[in-house]
Amino acid sequence: MKRNALIDFGHWRVPVLLLLGFLTLPIVVFAGGKDYPLHGIVTSLGTSQETIGGGNTSVVTHVHRTYTVKTSTRIFVLECPYWMDGFHIHSPSECGGKKKIEIGDAISFRVEKQYAGVLTGEGKEQKLRVVSEAMNETGTVAPATSQQP
Repeated sequence: MKRNALIDFGHWRVPVLLLLGFLTLPIVVFAGGKDYPLHGIVTSLGTSQETIGGGNTSVVTHVHRTYTVKTSTRIFVLECPYWMDGFHIHSPSECGGKKKIEIGDAISFRVEKQYAGVLTGEGKEQKLRVVSEAMNETGTVAPATSQQP
């Protein structure tokens, strides 16, 4: 005896649709392009020191590059997370991607909590720590050279 059985997926429609909805919701929410609403000019380069260790361990001091960025309303000091000292096998010694950030470069960035997401020339984001933020009393920005290659 041969039977043609029809499989009824009717009772599975709602759970499958809910599962697809839960899977696609984060993609839709987080897929939007990131905005970089702040635009500024790098007016100076500097360094900061980070001391690690102490007590029973040896003390090591690492040097980080800092960038002073002037926007039309604020002045930010941003710290690159990479160490400028030691061997740079796995990471660069300065930020900016293939073209390091230099004085006079125009950069676009966004600030979230104590970090700034800086858009590099390759279109990628680098996270730099916001060391300080101050008012730009003059309200002017110096002429810029673009960081884009």
